[in-house]
Amino acid sequence: MISFDGCRVVDLSPRIKARVHRVDGSIEEGTTDPYGKPWVMQEGRFPGDNSLFTLYSAPADDTVWHQERMTSHNGSHVQGGKGHIDHWPGMPANMQGVWEMPLETFVGPASVVSLDHLEPRADEQSARYPLGEGYKLTSQSGDLRGQEILPEHLVSVEQGDILLMTSCYEGLQQPWLSASTVTWLIEDRQIRMLGLQASGVQWQYALKAEAPANSPIRRMLLGANVPIAHPLVNIDTLQQGRVFYFGMPLNTPKMEASFIRAMALEGPDA
Repeated sequence: MISFDGCRVVDLSPRIKARVHRVDGSIEEGTTDPYGKPWVMQEGRFPGDNSLFTLYSAPADDTVWHQERMTSHNGSHVQGGKGHIDHWPGMPANMQGVWEMPLETFVGPASVVSLDHLEPRADEQSARYPLGEGYKLTSQSGDLRGQEILPEHLVSVEQGDILLMTSCYEGLQQPWLSASTVTWLIEDRQIRMLGLQASGVQWQYALKAEAPANSPIRRMLLGANVPIAHPLVNIDTLQQGRVFYFGMPLNTPKMEASFIRAMALEGPDA
């Protein structure tokens, strides 16, 4: 029998208060997820018994969110490749959706890696910093840029691990995942899943480059059926280098991403 007795349970999912359009015409304001996306809902009334329900959707005239339909990429979620990017040029034919992956992909031993020691630098390496959406396309002399994350920074990662990563840096000063390091994580460490704090690691870059050079890290991980969970929180508060992670997707076919309630369990020695 599994027991949480003696364990420290850490919630890795951000708490988001919905912006709700009530049936009486009022609007109850809410908050956003760590990426700044609101969670908008509409209250309704079931005529059969006068009970209330709340739909996960935004009216077309909502002043906060421009989309009538909300997606499963809001708040903490896990994304797979099938139904998401498998139509991109150069993607493998055997990509899986999160609903097809084994359950143990999303639950089990995890390595926790903090990269606070990788301080941003202004040197030749910083000039190689990847292009990020909305960022300056090239580094200028003296600009601080995050360091490339190398396998030597990830020596605690064991084969078959779930990998949780964070750092104290934001924006262009975040350490960044390179294609060579991701290749090592996939082929050598054979990680099952990558979990990322809302900020701290730059992995989404070259988003608007011409295919097949766009979004190299997403391409590599999802192409190898390694799902990505983000934006997570509180990874930086974990006290142990190894934890037990739990963050299950909904069992919904053709859902390219799924909301999750992610958590980490630390042993009694934490």
